[in-house]
Amino acid sequence: MNTPSNILDGVTVLDLSRLVAGPYAAMVLAHYGANVIKVEGIDGEEGRGFGPPFCGEVASLFMFTNRGKQSLCLEWRKGPGREVLERLVAKADVLIHSFRPDFAERQRLRYEDLAPLNPRLIHYAVSAYGSEGAYRLKPSVDSVIQAVSGAFYGAGEESDPPIRNSLPVVDVSAGMCGATGILAALMERQISGRGQSVELTLIDTMFNFLGSKIAEAAIDGTCARDINPAIVAPSRHFQGSDGRWFALTVINDAAFARLCKLMERPQWTSDERYHDNAARIRNRPQLLADLADILATRPAAEWLAALDKADIPAGPVNTVPEMLTDPVLRARLTEQPSVPGLPQPNFPVHAQRGMRPTTELRRAPGLGEHSAEVLKQMADCSEAEIAQLAENGVTRLGGPPRLHGPNPSPTSQPEPTRK
Repeated sequence: MNTPSNILDGVTVLDLSRLVAGPYAAMVLAHYGANVIKVEGIDGEEGRGFGPPFCGEVASLFMFTNRGKQSLCLEWRKGPGREVLERLVAKADVLIHSFRPDFAERQRLRYEDLAPLNPRLIHYAVSAYGSEGAYRLKPSVDSVIQAVSGAFYGAGEESDPPIRNSLPVVDVSAGMCGATGILAALMERQISGRGQSVELTLIDTMFNFLGSKIAEAAIDGTCARDINPAIVAPSRHFQGSDGRWFALTVINDAAFARLCKLMERPQWTSDERYHDNAARIRNRPQLLADLADILATRPAAEWLAALDKADIPAGPVNTVPEMLTDPVLRARLTEQPSVPGLPQPNFPVHAQRGMRPTTELRRAPGLGEHSAEVLKQMADCSEAEIAQLAENGVTRLGGPPRLHGPNPSPTSQPEPTRK
């Protein structure tokens, strides 16, 4: 009986990217079975020190976005290191980078620079605003993209100051989108036999979150701020009599009728203010005030039990520590055997066949942990050549990261990556 294979078995990925957007996409490809080689500078990718929190000496975010990879330290910008990189490119299937267009041009890292070495190469680049246009050289990161796009005003109430989402929503979603683009390019290569350039921009990623807000601004000339989404009502969080917060959303008229029955307000279904979603949107302030008064009469847990019974989407407003005490939610996270005590999110796609679960991926690599192995197997370097490269500072031969013991806090942080 044949052993089931992973979708990307035999596919080799060179991951030259940093921080989150590029590394996340490469991590997804590792889940699908690709051999992912993280190519780092001699001092390592700056994301290793982006914290707290730290898992031993390595940032926990780095441990998450770089699981399933090998680490090759290589000073690839010139001389012997460039020669080694070109040997790797000649054998690779995918190359990922998140450098600005001008840096990629100077370092001959564009698709047109590398395609002659490997016409089947899928070249994937992450940039802030794209490789063309007046903003092509502007440095940026997740938080700045949120600001520029208008997303700081996509949440909160009108009286609130700008609100930044502190979660890396742009970078993580960009990684997810980027993985689909790479997979599609690999599928197209099966038809054409040729590689191609694939580009993802962070600003377009954020724009996809803002689709309805962009339409509102374009059509109405304004964009109202409201915790309650402008497309459905009611949808927000409320407080029970015990002070606990919980969230609920009503997505259609049938669900609203069930909510009215639960609230002992059946007359609302025929009330001209609330009889359909359009009316409820127009009269949201009054509807939310009416609901807040009713929901404040019983403890949150009682309302949540009743809402579940009525088949209305609802749940407690948890802190992250509170979420981890929910055994059902906590079970959705995974600890790798080699990194006990670090619960990690699983990639949200779960295929029946062809994917590696988190528990079967190697932990995120130590700096240069696999340099010798990769140089020998992929670049055809002899042991003497590897030793010479290490002596000349072209590579670094490292080992596993220290993952236990005190959590060091770096005394200084590197400058943000210019994406």
